[in-house]
Amino acid sequence: MVIKKITYTKKRIGWWYLLTIGIIILDLVSKILLDGKNFEVISGFVSFISVHNEGASFGILNGAQVFFIIIAVLFGIGMVLFDILYNKNFGSNGWYKVGFTLILGGLIGNLIDRIAFGYVRDFIHLDFMNFPVFNVADISLTVGCICLAVFLLFFCRFEKTENINSKSQTTDLNSTQKTKTAKNTTESDKNKTLNDKK
Repeated sequence: MVIKKITYTKKRIGWWYLLTIGIIILDLVSKILLDGKNFEVISGFVSFISVHNEGASFGILNGAQVFFIIIAVLFGIGMVLFDILYNKNFGSNGWYKVGFTLILGGLIGNLIDRIAFGYVRDFIHLDFMNFPVFNVADISLTVGCICLAVFLLFFCRFEKTENINSKSQTTDLNSTQKTKTAKNTTESDKNKTLNDKK
């Protein structure tokens, strides 16, 4: 039992966990480099504007930092537990892997800011539309949610039906094997009775 658990854990730690670490590093480095700096990147399209956001992603619900920290920690733990329990069922799907990776990376990136500073450092501003200033972690969270939504809508049911079909196929095979063995036993019994009569 112990050997199986170790091999399962090694299989589970794949490129998506390394990608999560990469997203966290990219988010933190970009925040360190661009915090407190304001300049235009592409004229009329993107600017870097330093903003300290005390709310959720994209400036939603300002204040209540303790609430956001508790929710983020619980949500992150829940995601990891879900992945541990159901990775065998969904881990092969690319939409699930990418979505899980991006959400976890973005969640931890903003969580580090909340714990360290009491706010999230945002800097990306879209000049062509009225939209809140955001950061790399916010992009990661948004794209991750889209990937998981695609997985849940189009792939999750398909994989469940696949599992059901495989189970039904195995039960059918077991039943055919049982009938074959029953036939063989009845034929052998007949042969025995014939031999006894002779």
